[in-house]
Amino acid sequence: MSILGKINNNENLGSSSSFHEFKKQASFFLKEKIKTARLALTDVTPAQLLVEESTNGNPWAPDARTLKLISKAAFEIDDYWRIVNVLHNRLVRFDANNWRLAYKAVGWY
Repeated sequence: MSILGKINNNENLGSSSSFHEFKKQASFFLKEKIKTARLALTDVTPAQLLVEESTNGNPWAPDARTLKLISKAAFEIDDYWRIVNVLHNRLVRFDANNWRLAYKAVGWY
């Protein structure tokens, strides 16, 4: 491969990397706007959103800050029932192929 070919190949890798970074940032931005809209337009609390995010299908556990916020919210009676409802819905929709949602929800109980 010529030097020019290597340079073009490296430029393509760099642009591909920046495109993936752009997609990640755009995705994060849209998710945040959807959360804001759900909070403003529906009967969803921030505690519910946190529980939904922490019991999703991601392979990693939620961070300590999120767990702390959820545990504080659980002391409010309205948020407590909303949190339990989200966890209950995760357990009711148990699917053996998508076991992680139920596993994370059971970890909360």
